[in-house]
Amino acid sequence: MGYIEAETAIVFGRVVHGFRMRWREDLWAKTLVVPGFSDGHAHPQVVDPGAGVGARRWRDSYHWLSTRRLRVDEASLRADLRLSSRLAELTFARALLEGVTLIAVTGRLEANVEGWLRLGGAPRAVFLPTVMDRRGWPSVGEVAVAARRIRRLLADGLARVGVFVHSLGTARPESVRAAMSFAASERTVMGMHLSEGVAEAGRLREVLGPGPYPVRIAAVHCTESEDLPGGVYCVSCPLSNIILYGRTRKSLSGVLAFGSDWPLLLGTVPRHLSLPLSLSPGSLDSVLYRATMGGYRIYNMPFQGDFAAYDEGVERVLMGKARPRFVAVAGRMVVDEGRLAARGYSLAEVEAMIADAIAEAFEEHGLGDVKPRVAAREALSLTRRALLEAPAP
Repeated sequence: MGYIEAETAIVFGRVVHGFRMRWREDLWAKTLVVPGFSDGHAHPQVVDPGAGVGARRWRDSYHWLSTRRLRVDEASLRADLRLSSRLAELTFARALLEGVTLIAVTGRLEANVEGWLRLGGAPRAVFLPTVMDRRGWPSVGEVAVAARRIRRLLADGLARVGVFVHSLGTARPESVRAAMSFAASERTVMGMHLSEGVAEAGRLREVLGPGPYPVRIAAVHCTESEDLPGGVYCVSCPLSNIILYGRTRKSLSGVLAFGSDWPLLLGTVPRHLSLPLSLSPGSLDSVLYRATMGGYRIYNMPFQGDFAAYDEGVERVLMGKARPRFVAVAGRMVVDEGRLAARGYSLAEVEAMIADAIAEAFEEHGLGDVKPRVAAREALSLTRRALLEAPAP
């Protein structure tokens, strides 16, 4: 038995100098993050949100859904289990190499679970298969059957299966209520996009009642300042909000966690940690709590044995420019010397694989006359462009 000693540590969101904790061997870190970063909302199969070069800004999520110009057939891509699971695997790999120890993913359940298992050493995961009353999306009943079949594979406590209603505007009230009933019967969590550019708290109460509800609901985006019913917790995605709408939530009030939204395109939460910090000056501990413990709290996940250790100073970690040397999940080292312990890949190598997989998605499932490599480069330029356009603190 040894110790991890750190010059500076972020422990449950608080910055501590001269930190030490027990570990199976002696390690030293310039910066230690305990329990590691959490990413509360991620779409592993999104390779083109319709917000590429020259794209417009939208009023709200429904305006975006109805008028965006996609260059990839999303339904076809989801149906491609091989490629969808590959995209999920690369999402989990990137998350670890960027210091994320817990990530909540939407999309196709089978693909996400297959990618998570294939990695051989992954972050804690919350699988939230998406329900939408539209072509190409499963019903609540279909999700329930798949979730119960897969649940046996996730009995070690590192993952859980819930359900994600895409939004109140794309699912019938009976589907929303059925999703809540499923989550309640399985003692799990329910998620949904909510109040993304348009006030929806009143509509939620019309559909589900005044609350509190029998399940915990992770409401994603919540760009509108509203009083949400009891048991509804907000996951804010500030970078994608700025990309789509040119604005994001103005306050941390009501926000419990952050999400990356499109991790293959934008990177995960620690990659753009500087944005919520710049939007909430003087709120360092509050932002760091949400970026680390927030996801664990919303999804009621254990965090013992999770950490990310860096050779770089805390300032570079806060700027989103540092990458961890070691990452542990549930006491198991999953990143060792900056490489995936099970696969040996570095972040640069995983990013190259991501670019290849996105180009393949455009090639196999593209709409119209798409040049796959060009489209992939344009999609991957979103992070830099969005951060440059972000509002000043």
